[in-house]
Amino acid sequence: MKEKLVKLSMPKLAESHMAHKKRVWEYRMGELMKTVKVLEGNLCNIFAVLLSLYDSDVKNQVESNMNFGELEKNLNSTSLL
Repeated sequence: MKEKLVKLSMPKLAESHMAHKKRVWEYRMGELMKTVKVLEGNLCNIFAVLLSLYDSDVKNQVESNMNFGELEKNLNSTSLL
């Protein structure tokens, strides 16, 4: 399977928009923020699940790796594997 990257586009709000357009923009931004929270939560969960699958010896080796801090910070599950 090919890796898919989700890219969210930010809706733009112009100064000249009418009240209706501003309400639509506020709604879209609210939905976008919810989506970002869900995606970040999913990344965190996947990272935690993958890390929990390792036995204690492998887990200690992974955590002692110099790049583990960066992997954990970015929640990079693919590199964790």
